[in-house]
Amino acid sequence: PKATGRPSYDPADLLKLYLYGYFQRIRSSRRLEAECRRNVEVMWLLGRLAPDFKTIADFRRDNSAAFTATCRAFVRFCRQAGLIAGELVAIDGSKFQAVASSRKHLTPKKLQDREAALDKKIARYLAQLDEADCDEEGESIDRSAVQAALAGLRVKKANNQTCQVLMQAQGLAQHVVGESDAQKMRTASVPLVAYNVQRVVDAKHCLILHHEVTQEGTDNRQLEPMAKAAKDELQQSKLCVTADAGYSNGAQFQACEDAAITAFVPPNRANNPTSGEEQYFDRTDFSYDKDTDQYQCPAGKPLTLKQLNKGDRIYQAAISDCGKCPLKSRCTKAQRRYLMRHAHEAAFERMEQRMKVHPEMMVNRRSIVEHPFGNLKHWIFGNGRFLLRQLKGTRAEMALAVQAYNLKRAIQVLGAQQLIALMG
Repeated sequence: PKATGRPSYDPADLLKLYLYGYFQRIRSSRRLEAECRRNVEVMWLLGRLAPDFKTIADFRRDNSAAFTATCRAFVRFCRQAGLIAGELVAIDGSKFQAVASSRKHLTPKKLQDREAALDKKIARYLAQLDEADCDEEGESIDRSAVQAALAGLRVKKANNQTCQVLMQAQGLAQHVVGESDAQKMRTASVPLVAYNVQRVVDAKHCLILHHEVTQEGTDNRQLEPMAKAAKDELQQSKLCVTADAGYSNGAQFQACEDAAITAFVPPNRANNPTSGEEQYFDRTDFSYDKDTDQYQCPAGKPLTLKQLNKGDRIYQAAISDCGKCPLKSRCTKAQRRYLMRHAHEAAFERMEQRMKVHPEMMVNRRSIVEHPFGNLKHWIFGNGRFLLRQLKGTRAEMALAVQAYNLKRAIQVLGAQQLIALMG
């Protein structure tokens, strides 16, 4: 061997190996190592190179930023090749399960419950020792075994209390042991320790324009950052986006308008409660006068401003007006009717008008964004679960998966020969 040691593998070869593996639903480094020795296609692709699984795994683990940059470079290439139009994009999110198990998920309440259970076990062992001391003629017990069990329980209790103190000091509402970046999130089936993967998909050929792995359990704060990232990627002054009702957020609507982004999202507003079969008047039954800053109820009486609450404006009717109103049974059971106006009510109203004019946007959204998610989650990933831990690892995996999807999609649209010619 040379004094400098063996030469390293070309990163391009290892990237080709991973892209081929994601094409074929092979993400495990050990399975990729086996493919290098048995699969004729991989032998041709790598020139009969056969890296071991550790080399393959380390390459994916250590090059998260490079994978993201390569993925974005291919998106720019697709833009130049005319595969991305940028006229309409759709945004959606999906939960991908983390490596960590749900059993590793901790909350202050779980820790308190465990401490209470440990206290009961400790008390039971102490009671056994006391009974043995009182009953000299009874059956003897192994005191050394009981003392060892007690010592183990006390250590567990001390560790539990340390965890509670640390979580309180850091202001954590939840923590996942071994994968602190992951969060417990609600899904369509059961809550899972997962990451929320956001994607922006272009309408022309359903190519993924931008993606991000986030720790947000919901989508209602992702509209603005994802839309702005897509706009920057396209280098356009304006952008038209659509998303489902999970992205409904007045502040996000206003921020998109300020950034010259036209969004089409069904506003998700809370309905008035019902009492039995009675349906109370909804906020839409009240008319707002911007000049006087008052609402008018269905009976024609005014609701004046009562107070401000975190930017929201609360209006109230006069007790004298509600007390003799013939419509009170359809309005409220309280002495008077209250009405809250959202801090970004105007943005909600403009969004409702846009959705009434373009109701087809929801059909467009489904046809644009559901296809890539179906391919990524159930074909490329197979089980919708990451293999690497923490945000750095999950972002590396997702960048590889998105690049594999976009490459496969480009081949289907252009054909392999034309794509090679454009790259050359």
